[in-house]
Amino acid sequence: MKIPGKRLIPFWLGKKLRGGWQKYLSFKYKGSDYYCPYCGNSFVKFLPGGIDVPVLKEKEVIGGGFRENMLCPRCFSVDRDRLIYLFLKEKTNLFSAPLKVLHIAPEGCIRALLMTLPNIEYRSGVKYYEGYYYDRNINLMDVTALPFESESFDAVICNHVLEHIDDDRKAIHEIYRILRPGAWAILQVPISLKLEETFYDPSIKSPEEREKVFGQFDHVRLYGQDYPTILERQGFTVRRYSPFDEHHSPDELKKYALNQQELLYVAYK
Repeated sequence: MKIPGKRLIPFWLGKKLRGGWQKYLSFKYKGSDYYCPYCGNSFVKFLPGGIDVPVLKEKEVIGGGFRENMLCPRCFSVDRDRLIYLFLKEKTNLFSAPLKVLHIAPEGCIRALLMTLPNIEYRSGVKYYEGYYYDRNINLMDVTALPFESESFDAVICNHVLEHIDDDRKAIHEIYRILRPGAWAILQVPISLKLEETFYDPSIKSPEEREKVFGQFDHVRLYGQDYPTILERQGFTVRRYSPFDEHHSPDELKKYALNQQELLYVAYK
């Protein structure tokens, strides 16, 4: 989705302005109560973020909606990004083994981390450029027809993408195809706690109706409790991860400002 107003400012200038704003916020909220593992800074609190749409409350959508104390003032990591960090640190060999990783629609904080790891062969792609989030060194990529050989990656990180894709089954199949046996993929999506089955209606096309029904102007479905089954039908074995089920003290996890209801869905080939 293109945002015409933002195109009036050159990309390099927008990036510089954003960076200056982040530095200011980091100084303003500096403290010791909360910690971001991506930028390594501590704060008196995180910033609020997300959007306040009635359907997200009505359907109790985890991973969507407005949240207090969610956004890192310095690197703009959100609660789910910090959840992912804990999984990568505790449950994978990402920080030490030679791995080939595909990052689809790359979050800035996760991308910055992965690109600093000398053991990682990093690839990334995005469906479209939006605002200043993605620089033009990231390839445009169709997730339903990935331009890679089968069994060529050790890991895929693809967060909050599938709810944008009409043929999400084809996209999941493509991710499965390019993974090596034993490899894994983090495939987070917004999930309703009240819907048993995923709701998809291709006749809903206008941005206004999509926001009303799915919770965002460019979403095409609302996932329900059957999401793990959707992944399993494409061949994956799905495991759920929550650091609250691990051996952590409440005070230790509190500093990351996580959503305790959010589970990480990790799909293994």
